[in-house]
Amino acid sequence: MRLFPDSSTIIFSFEYEESNSAIIFNMILEGKFQGIINEKVIEEVRRYMKRQRGRNFAYMIESILRTHFEVHYLYEIEGEMRKWEGKIKRKDLEHIATVKKFDIPYLIAFDVDFTDFDEYYTPKEFLSKLGIEGFDSDY
Repeated sequence: MRLFPDSSTIIFSFEYEESNSAIIFNMILEGKFQGIINEKVIEEVRRYMKRQRGRNFAYMIESILRTHFEVHYLYEIEGEMRKWEGKIKRKDLEHIATVKKFDIPYLIAFDVDFTDFDEYYTPKEFLSKLGIEGFDSDY
């Protein structure tokens, strides 16, 4: 199963070990889901982790992401981004363009800006859809 966890999902998985985001992230690491992200997700996660936990930790997380996730780059989605401009905030444009361009059925995030897109699920909604018992929180 292919899914795109945005940076909020990845960050929550490290900040809250007992979270739905952590369940999803661990299932990607175990190979139960195919995690697909873009370079912007890596940048956002790296920037956050560097600020919160230091440069070495940020580098380690980036290495994990590049090893266990399929990563797409801006040049691959520029045409798709033009199709979605004005339909979503600029900060989320690369994410929705990646999901649409590569026909990824699940966009896992904790971001109300994605609610108009059928692919969008909060981590809790995604696990519930699969019949996996998670935690009470949405993230």
